[in-house]
Amino acid sequence: MKHRPDTVKILCVADEVDLLVYSPRIRERFGDVDLVLSAGDLPDEYLGYITSMLNRPIVSVAGNHDAEPGLSAAARVSNFNALEIHDSRAMTGRIAFKVKKESGLRILGIPGSMRYNSGPNQFSQFSMSWRIALMLPGLLVRRLFTGRGVDIILAHSPPCGIHDGPDLPHRGFSSFRWLIRAAAPAYFVHGHVHLYDLQTARETQMGSTTVINVYGHKVIETGGRS
Repeated sequence: MKHRPDTVKILCVADEVDLLVYSPRIRERFGDVDLVLSAGDLPDEYLGYITSMLNRPIVSVAGNHDAEPGLSAAARVSNFNALEIHDSRAMTGRIAFKVKKESGLRILGIPGSMRYNSGPNQFSQFSMSWRIALMLPGLLVRRLFTGRGVDIILAHSPPCGIHDGPDLPHRGFSSFRWLIRAAAPAYFVHGHVHLYDLQTARETQMGSTTVINVYGHKVIETGGRS
């Protein structure tokens, strides 16, 4: 069924090359989406395949296992010989601590996870809180005039206490909770926490914001803006 013309339909992906997406039937399954969001830890080649096949824009953030933008991560993925690989180094749409407007939506991208070793894209609670604090004034002003600081927050990690894990690498950031309260987005989209049990909660409501774990893939709809 086609979505309503006043909404934006979004294919969200994270953490795992999902064979329902990475498939010759991708256009049949997801051809009506308007936008692709990646919450991290996915190869550029996979994201390039999605956007090339669907001919849709993409916005992404880096995960804690992602290399620098543009470097191949195909070695992490099996079954890549099954389908044509598209050059995607300029197609990942990666942002970090910035707002990007795409498909009529303002999307704030926040990369990385809790710091647990010397790997890339890791932050302490303090360093993440400092970065969030620097963005708050602009978000609050925009919320005053439009009702939302941004439409979607796209992060790799979850907020503290929502969908996160007890171990340090998968612990959520406490500053994300007051970021949600301040910006009041329609969605807080994250990955990082793998879902192996179908009974595990994927969506949690926090005020007017739906916090959603898009591990694998998830399709969502939200109101568009001009």
